[in-house]
Amino acid sequence: MTTAAPTRTRQPLAVWMVAVVLPLIVSAAFVAVQFAWLPSLPDPIAVHWGADGPDGFGPAWSTIALTAGLALGLTAMFAAFLALGRGPAPTATHKLLAVLSLSVAVFIGIAVTASLGVQRGLDDARDAPQLGGWLGVALGGALLVAVAAWFALPKAVRRDADATPAEPLPLVPGERSVWIATTRLSTGATVTIAAAIGFTIAVTVFAIVLSDGLVWPLVAVPVLLLAMCAIGTVWRARVDAGGLTVRSAPFGWPRVRIPVDEVAAVTTGHVEPLSDFGGWGWRWAPGGGFGVVSRSGEAIQVTRRDGRRFVVTVDDAETGAALLAAYAGIAR
Repeated sequence: MTTAAPTRTRQPLAVWMVAVVLPLIVSAAFVAVQFAWLPSLPDPIAVHWGADGPDGFGPAWSTIALTAGLALGLTAMFAAFLALGRGPAPTATHKLLAVLSLSVAVFIGIAVTASLGVQRGLDDARDAPQLGGWLGVALGGALLVAVAAWFALPKAVRRDADATPAEPLPLVPGERSVWIATTRLSTGATVTIAAAIGFTIAVTVFAIVLSDGLVWPLVAVPVLLLAMCAIGTVWRARVDAGGLTVRSAPFGWPRVRIPVDEVAAVTTGHVEPLSDFGGWGWRWAPGGGFGVVSRSGEAIQVTRRDGRRFVVTVDDAETGAALLAAYAGIAR
């Protein structure tokens, strides 16, 4: 079965306000405050704190560049995810992306600006106090903004509204059939993920150079992203008398197994990675459960008896879903 791709739908104005306009305004305000504080800051300023106090130093402009650069880069990333998605809008994932864009801007703005504020009037940045309390304020402020923004946005539409119940495949008594399919990331997804990893590497290198190597453990971030990309590129799905199994083809892990006696319902439908799950690979979406999302297109959607949901995008999803529905019916 080939499903038609949904048309690209305009996001409500409220989504763009929360995801783009407000984060840029918030970030610009924090950058303006940082500029105003420049004359009262020591030279160099503290840019990193250890257990015993400041242990990394750099020019004051670097903090302003960090705030502005992250604001533009992260806001552009969230805006791209929202703009490229297809289907009804806003989904719960659209709302989550918009809320994350604003809350991250608030957290970064408060945390970075506070790191300058505690150094105002000091002759030596090594005398700066710890930032623990301010980090708590930044986290609390981001959470409050996130909750307010979520409820201010329009109600989310259901992503599975067009799901089609699977017709059980006719099986002769005693017959045992197996369905196997392989799915891999699309070219567009691969390019997007590669660009995101490249951006992360650039930011990591900038931070390490700026701190004279003090924050070298940040290398773990792009390494982790590369590892996640490696295990999430190709997936293999299998339906047999025991149920549905989906695993990473290169390594066999991550792996999900849904026993046939836990299957409450099986449907097929069209899935859009950005609109429905906010990206590709092993994903989770509010109200949509977990899923292996390698590309846009048809997918098997399974609801367990306890209400949990699982989705896998794969070719010939109709046949796989029909066989799983047949085995689930036999097991009841």
